[in-house]
Amino acid sequence: MQKIIEFKKTRFFGGVNIEALNEKIYQLNQDGWKVITVSSITGFFGEANGYALLIENTEL
Repeated sequence: MQKIIEFKKTRFFGGVNIEALNEKIYQLNQDGWKVITVSSITGFFGEANGYALLIENTEL
């Protein structure tokens, strides 16, 4: 089974919190999900506002 999830956790001074994104990916892997792709969600001026993750359940 595949799902798309949105990650938008930001840092205090702006931008996406990459450490939190890595932690989220680690937690997904521990729960049996495999990250297939990571795509950035950009704003009007091209700044990254978040990431869309395509995940797949490896336990089925």
